Amino acid sequence: MNGLNQETVQARNRDMVLCLLQQTQISTRSKIAKQIGLKQATIANIIGDLIDIGLVKETGLISGEKGRRSVGISLSNEKYRIIGLRLTRKGISIGVFSLDCKETRKQIYDSIENYDPKTVIKRACALIEEIIKNAKDEIFLAVGVSVPGPYYSEDGEIALITSFPGWVSINIRDMLREQISIPVIIEHDANAAILAESFLVERRKKYNTIVYISAGQGIGAGIINGGQIYRGAQGIAGEIGHVCVQMNGLQCECGAKGCLQMYASTQALTENIRKRLGYEKPFSFNNAVNLIKEGNEIAKEEFQKCMDYLGVEMINIIYTYNPNLIIFGDEFSKIGTLILDELNARLKIMRVERLLDGLCIELPELGFDSAYVGAAMVATRYVFSHVNELFNGKNSKC
Repeated sequence: MNGLNQETVQARNRDMVLCLLQQTQISTRSKIAKQIGLKQATIANIIGDLIDIGLVKETGLISGEKGRRSVGISLSNEKYRIIGLRLTRKGISIGVFSLDCKETRKQIYDSIENYDPKTVIKRACALIEEIIKNAKDEIFLAVGVSVPGPYYSEDGEIALITSFPGWVSINIRDMLREQISIPVIIEHDANAAILAESFLVERRKKYNTIVYISAGQGIGAGIINGGQIYRGAQGIAGEIGHVCVQMNGLQCECGAKGCLQMYASTQALTENIRKRLGYEKPFSFNNAVNLIKEGNEIAKEEFQKCMDYLGVEMINIIYTYNPNLIIFGDEFSKIGTLILDELNARLKIMRVERLLDGLCIELPELGFDSAYVGAAMVATRYVFSHVNELFNGKNSKC
């Protein structure tokens, strides 16, 4: 607390209350005070101010401790909205969300293959501004964006998106902020996904160290330890797709050879199955998934090869980060629980069995596109920590 001025303390307290309500959905003043460790009078002031500006509402009487009935408190989802945008190599997904990260409007999906960065970003900004402009009873507070990496979060720059021509050294943060009228917050897609999966899924509160493996058109990892994302010095920690798994292997666009994503991405799996079966393009990952589930021998062989590489990387992750939960997500998770069976089988070679004690490996709870929901969560986190700025400095007594 030393060195923090009153305004900073107030902002932090508001942020904690709003984040807690987002996670628990509904609570009471006394329960919030107990969980956060603040006096009930302080919490009462915070809640009162947040009700005044419309971020929080009372929900009526609910059962509390020892059978007592208390007034329920939840986030207010009546008028405030945020926008979530996910950029992939194939397209942009845009949706409108309430403050609890529930999608309130069907997402817009635009195909962007073979388009240059300026065209893609201009199109995304136009779609977002159209949503904001056409709003009637909604007030939009921020836009959250999840992007492939490597992404230098400190500078707002995408270093490189492989298999996506022209996406090299793109300062996407500046480009978006120049064209969008409300705050824009950008996050690496694996980090966005792990935020959503770890904080919006109540049962995962018990895990201290969580790794989300984003296995899709590229491969990355989001790491949370003690409730905080691990980013590294420049913000690109977790770029496991560019870890070498084959010395002198296939040439990657990053300049190195033998990168994991050259052998175990959904693009690699799809193309290897297509070539071996002699199919003409277009042949999609969904086609590959169907063949694997149907038991096609060639598709199963190629899937096993991918899992061999991913199994090695899982062992590396376990030794590097010692997690107690690994979530295997993004497009690859469409294959389903077969992935968990294959990965667990490959971990049995580990002789340090104690590392596996208490380790859970799961598929995403929010669906394969957790990074899309995560984009919305990134925006809400910004809103929660910038209440004063967004609401003109009102309600500063809490």
